[in-house]
Order: sequence, then C-alpha cells, then structure tokens
Amino acid sequence: MQIVNATESDAPAIGELVAESFAQLDLARWLIDDKDDWKRIAPRYFEAEVRDAVTNGAVYTFPDLSAVLVMFDGDATHEPDPGRQKWLEETTGPYYDRFVRLEEALKDRRPSRPHQYGAIVAVRAGDRSKGACSLLLEHFHRILDERGQDLYCEAASKNLEGFFARHGYTTFGPPVILDGRELVHPIWRDAGRPADEVHS
Repeated sequence: MQIVNATESDAPAIGELVAESFAQLDLARWLIDDKDDWKRIAPRYFEAEVRDAVTNGAVYTFPDLSAVLVMFDGDATHEPDPGRQKWLEETTGPYYDRFVRLEEALKDRRPSRPHQYGAIVAVRAGDRSKGACSLLLEHFHRILDERGQDLYCEAASKNLEGFFARHGYTTFGPPVILDGRELVHPIWRDAGRPADEVHS
C-alpha cells in the first residue's frame, strides 16, 4: 500500500478515525465516560492533534485514510498556543480536568534524552489485523534509522505491548496511572544507526 503524508485537509477525517479506533480503550472510558459525548468531543480533539502534527511533525497514512501514524519532533521547542487552554475547555466541557490531568501526566513522563515522539497509531475498525499499522511503523522506523533517531511512544493498552515488542520496542518505565487506572504504557525504540556511523 502507498504511504502518504497527510495534510491539514485530512485532519477532520483522521480525527474521526482515531476517535473510532480508541473508543473501546480504558483510556477513552476514563477521559469521557459517555459514549455520545465521546463521539461528539473526541474527533475534534484528535483533529487538532493531527493539525498540530502536520506543522510540527508528520502524519503518515494511506490514500484511503484507513490507518494513521501521528508523530512529533520530540527534540523541537515550540511556543505554546496561548489560546489552546481556552479551546480545550470549550471543546471538552465537563471533561476538561481529565484532559488536563492526562496531558500533564504524559508530558511529565516524556524522556529528557533526544527522541522523536510517536503520539498516535490508529486503524479503522474494519481494517484491523491486515498489517496497516505495521506498514506505517516500519516506514517510520526506516526514516528514523537513517537519521539515527530514537523513538518514544505510549501504548494505549497493555494488550498492545506485545505488538510493539515485535517491532523492537521495550517498556520505558511504569505505566501512567490516574485514579487507580493504568491508562498508557510508555515504550521506547532504539534507532538502528546509519551504516556510516556504525562503521566509523
């Protein structure tokens, strides 16, 4: 399958894709415990994440937008958007405090050493178990290996740790726990160093 870079015009559809893909996770149920509210709020939240990544990272997908990998340059410094907190409060409504707590917890767990940040990997429900996410990861890994860049991610379910382990990831500290619930599991992938660096 052809892998393409998403653009801002793809953000609404990808936001819907991620919201649908994440809907059954404990993370989603902790953030928004009402299914109708999730369907209303989550796509807008993830759409904004995609728009940010298009500018400050990369968004890899397929022409049919059946799966997506959203990444950020973990080493870059970006000026915070002064209007984001107001936007987040207006978008998430009664769930605002949970979103803030989660974002702060994830930020606190980010490693200080150089890395790229794989923020989201998602696939359309009807396209699961077809290898789409593996293709996206392998594509991204090749790019990072050429650059000699390590990768930090968060598995949104402990059940996904085995999938990521098959792609060279290892556990990176304890899970992020809020209100007694394991919400995400930090993982790390060391880059395969470029050939000229290995033999230098």
